[in-house]
Amino acid sequence: MDRRRRQRGFLLIAAIVLVVVASMLAVTIALIAATSGSSATDSLQSGQALFLAESGMEYERRCLAQNLDWYQSTTDPIAPNATGSCATATTTQTLGSGTFTVYANVPATLLRKRIPDSTSTADICAYTIDRFPASGKIQIDDDLSGSGEFVSYGAVSASSATCGNRPAFTGRGSVVYPVAQLNTALTSTACTTIPNPFQITDNSKFLSAGTIVLDDGPGGNHEEIVYNGSSRSAGVMTLSGVSRCQDTGGVGPGITWAANQPVTALLDGSVTANNEAEIVSVGAAGGANRTMRETVQR
Repeated sequence: MDRRRRQRGFLLIAAIVLVVVASMLAVTIALIAATSGSSATDSLQSGQALFLAESGMEYERRCLAQNLDWYQSTTDPIAPNATGSCATATTTQTLGSGTFTVYANVPATLLRKRIPDSTSTADICAYTIDRFPASGKIQIDDDLSGSGEFVSYGAVSASSATCGNRPAFTGRGSVVYPVAQLNTALTSTACTTIPNPFQITDNSKFLSAGTIVLDDGPGGNHEEIVYNGSSRSAGVMTLSGVSRCQDTGGVGPGITWAANQPVTALLDGSVTANNEAEIVSVGAAGGANRTMRETVQR
């Protein structure tokens, strides 16, 4: 009798252990299934967001192709409205199970009127003031060793930018670029010496990744600097993945730049960037967001 009781007690313990193990296996399987389902959903939404971002890129390319006078637009950035016309700042469209938000970043504008010769103070009339801060510097024309120049201005209005310190005649249709400033001086040491952080004053018209130019003007030095990423905060643009001395005009690495040196954007590494724009498209599906950027040419 005692032996049977002991056997029944052992079987009861074994049954309890089996029930606990089976319960743990069931919970584990449920967790794996839930995690797999969540991962599959995240992967699906990420793919959908990428396709939506690509759709936004195509949408904006079509918009820009309808009107190639990007630098004579009076609003900026340029994006299509509900009818497909390039008339609004930023467009968000619903497509399938998500949305895409798209806009074009145009880095320059053109002069609407010529600036007379030998005028130290004049109203510089451009097609738009959307590309410039309330006061600062602009660059007129591409070639600072020739007809190009930096111009300081004190205010902007819907009709003009009041400027001074300009010595030469500039014709109608000349390109006008926004100008930022170098926050930290650069030494004349080897090109591999990069300050950390590498910062310039923020300007919304500078691309998230690209090329900037430091230039002393006629007879001076110049240096092109490439960066592959950036962040913006409190009026400062911090550049990452910086490579100096991409083009120094044959001077080599021995160039020193002081703080507050004017900085201009160079989109494609060529002399002129006035036929280019940057398209930015953000696709969103569920909790996933994917961003695409592309520089396009007229």
